[in-house]
Amino acid sequence: MTKDSQNGSSLDDIALRGRELDQLCRFSGTLGTTLDVKTLVNDSLDSLMAMAGAIRVLVALAGDDAGVLVPVARREWDSPVGKKGIPASVVASLGTEAVGFASVEDLPDSLRAKLGDLPGQLAVIPLWAHAHLRGVAILTRAEGTFTPSILKLLTAAGRQLALAAENSQLLSNLQNSFRKLLDTQEDLIRSERLAAVGQLSATMAHEIRNPLATIFSAISQIRKHGKVEGTFATLLDIAEEEASRLNQMVSGLLDFARPREPSFETRRPFEVVSGVLQDLRERGDIPQNVEIRIESQVNDLEISIDPDMTQYAVSALISNAIWAVEEDGGKIVVKILAVKGLPGSAVIEVEDNGMGIPADVLSKVTTPFFSTKPSGTGLGLPTVMRIAEDHGGTLKIDSVQGSGTTVQLLLRTKENIK
Repeated sequence: MTKDSQNGSSLDDIALRGRELDQLCRFSGTLGTTLDVKTLVNDSLDSLMAMAGAIRVLVALAGDDAGVLVPVARREWDSPVGKKGIPASVVASLGTEAVGFASVEDLPDSLRAKLGDLPGQLAVIPLWAHAHLRGVAILTRAEGTFTPSILKLLTAAGRQLALAAENSQLLSNLQNSFRKLLDTQEDLIRSERLAAVGQLSATMAHEIRNPLATIFSAISQIRKHGKVEGTFATLLDIAEEEASRLNQMVSGLLDFARPREPSFETRRPFEVVSGVLQDLRERGDIPQNVEIRIESQVNDLEISIDPDMTQYAVSALISNAIWAVEEDGGKIVVKILAVKGLPGSAVIEVEDNGMGIPADVLSKVTTPFFSTKPSGTGLGLPTVMRIAEDHGGTLKIDSVQGSGTTVQLLLRTKENIK
């Protein structure tokens, strides 16, 4: 080889290394545009294919099960991959660097079975970061070979991709942990606030009950020993009615302020709802222009609940629905639903076609002492929410102003409460 040819070869090598470095830099640039793992991988595929001269590519990453690599992105890849993904152990056995294969027949059996029939040469790039296998990238070429130089380039690209995916996943986990921390903090603040409100409510209720008893006694004595007629009789009726309303408010305060542990018994939610409706009808609390019906396909479903608490919660929800529709008349549907994947639990849903709740009000309806009713105490829904939580369940309220309201009370059987 002459000196000129040697110089020419050296210049070609330098040019090639320059192109490879440029390709690697371009590839690296695609990894810094997003923190979403799937978007990050998708954005890098075109650069990865150009770098390798590939016609198709598949990238699979480790999921919840670290032993399986799940496909997350692909280009021109029609060959199906097994539903269970790619075994991580097979990829790990290939080592830490990109490996070229003359055909799909040369792949390890378990990997070939997952990829099916693929023409051309293949390159398998294990995606390692900090001694952990994060995934795999598989590329194919229609012609030519994956030279040692290209495989080294793909190894470097794979490590960058693995690090970017790992960092993205770590950030996602950090964000999830932060959200959980905020939720926990909000729950703690809410619990402390409710405890303070409960203590204050109990004190107020006891202080109010004593003078109330005196007022009722005085009204009774006036009626018994005096001749009350006309305006005086009307005023006395008003005083007694308002005192009764105040007494009802005090009872609500005490119910809210004195939480107790549920006393679980096996009951049918259908029978509890039916009993509540019967009591409301007997007391005349359901106006004639209001239609209420029960819909249930699980009449015989039995769950472990506190009957008294559940009756209170259902009664409060139905009473709220009646108040929402009674002015113009309307319909209320009470549904008893089984919970898929949670045997022995149930949802009691109360749906009305009333006025609905404005969005700015909806966020406040479970706040103690907040009420839109002229004579409401604002303790009904907070108490129902606590009953749901005592049963390991939830209270969900969906409403659109002018389109009605749907409230779902989830009650979980005692064995499912953790």
